[in-house]
Amino acid sequence: KKPNILFFSTGNEISNSENIPAWKVRNSNGPYIKSLNENFLFNFINGGILRDNHASIFKNQINKMLKSKIDIIITSGAISAGKFDFIPSIIKTFKLSNYLKGAEIKPGKPVLFAKIKDKAIFGLPGNPISTAACYRFFVNPYLLNILGVETERPIKAILKNSYIKNKNMTHFVKAKLNTSSSGTLQLEALKGQDSYRIKPFAQSNIWAVFPAGRQKFKKGDIIDCFFPNYLNTI
Repeated sequence: KKPNILFFSTGNEISNSENIPAWKVRNSNGPYIKSLNENFLFNFINGGILRDNHASIFKNQINKMLKSKIDIIITSGAISAGKFDFIPSIIKTFKLSNYLKGAEIKPGKPVLFAKIKDKAIFGLPGNPISTAACYRFFVNPYLLNILGVETERPIKAILKNSYIKNKNMTHFVKAKLNTSSSGTLQLEALKGQDSYRIKPFAQSNIWAVFPAGRQKFKKGDIIDCFFPNYLNTI
């Protein structure tokens, strides 16, 4: 059966309103995750927004999940080291069989994963591109595993431009995939890879994965790619 995912945005600054003041942030991550539910094999349930003083509410939601048909909770934001980043501390009050906090990736380094009995919690960073990347490369592989779906295989494409990164980190890169006149798959790593930059993400049609252990990638290198909006297995 399709897993049931309960999603929460977090923060006093998050707003669902049409017109928002400069200090607020539009609630875009929830609608983005919801838009993926048919292609990525899950039922989406909108839990709304957890405000900065809603730590106890979040704990109650986890307790409810353990007694319900909810399989996974996903949160967006409140997982770093700020005053109101309560998600990790609340999760740690439960008896966990698995716990991960932080990964050498960009974007999405603060990503969190926890397992309570047969239920899972994913804490995704609040920046929209970090949320999108961590969903694609953490949540989706977990869904494939519990559903027994064939593991995805990357698309191989030829890099059209050079790319330089931190040697010790894996980068998930907004990119464009196209076909050359000779029929080969070619990849362009787009400019503007910061996790708050939405325009390059909207212009992209593929995630390119530049792995850890290497700093410089040059034109002609073969790069692994994954579709952003549906499975590579389809």
